[in-house]
Amino acid sequence: MLNIAICDDEVNICGIVERMVIQLFEEQNIECETDTFISGKSLCEEMRRTEYDILFLDIEIPDMGGIEIGKFIREELNNQDIQIAYISSKTQYAMELFDYRPINFLVKPITKEMIKEKIIDKFIALNRHNQFVFSYKKGFEHYRISLNDIIYFKKDVRKVHVISKKGKDTFYGSMEQIYSELKNYNFLFIHKSVIVNYMYIAKVRYTEVEMMDGEVFSISQSRRSAIRKQCMEMTERENW
Repeated sequence: MLNIAICDDEVNICGIVERMVIQLFEEQNIECETDTFISGKSLCEEMRRTEYDILFLDIEIPDMGGIEIGKFIREELNNQDIQIAYISSKTQYAMELFDYRPINFLVKPITKEMIKEKIIDKFIALNRHNQFVFSYKKGFEHYRISLNDIIYFKKDVRKVHVISKKGKDTFYGSMEQIYSELKNYNFLFIHKSVIVNYMYIAKVRYTEVEMMDGEVFSISQSRRSAIRKQCMEMTERENW
């Protein structure tokens, strides 16, 4: 799930970009959520609480310009990860914008092809080389954890506990949905209430796994053969 922010003082531009972005990510089978802002100050206030993956940002916002917002993001928030796509009706850009490392520039009128080629395709290519993360929501706030830091997920009634190298957190979610996002990244769905990261398994037995932190989880009887096969495949990949 990607979090996208769009900030332009023209409401119709926000709507146009939002529709195009959602359609383009859907075509890539990537889910995304979007927030739109018509004020630079309201965007900056929200960014104190919410992390975004991509920001489509108009350079000429009256209350707070693109240079000022870029400086706020990179220097005050110290957010070096968000990809900033600047939007302008002009073809000339102030050199100061380059100090805040934009992913690219879009010149109005914006087209779907322009967003795809200059932003979406480039973002996907860049993120093939970035560390993968798991994201989840608690209320109106978004959280992200590196997959390499996650040890396991454990369901308790409606709540999901995620245990990582940085501690424990809890959110509401579906184990099936979590596994659908992580199944290609060495995570094992060993029980209806437990998903473990293969990297942190200390011992594997036919009926249970022991994690490096000492926690022991039973493997559901119906999943034992499949889990054994998956573990063997992962071991072979490691040795290869």
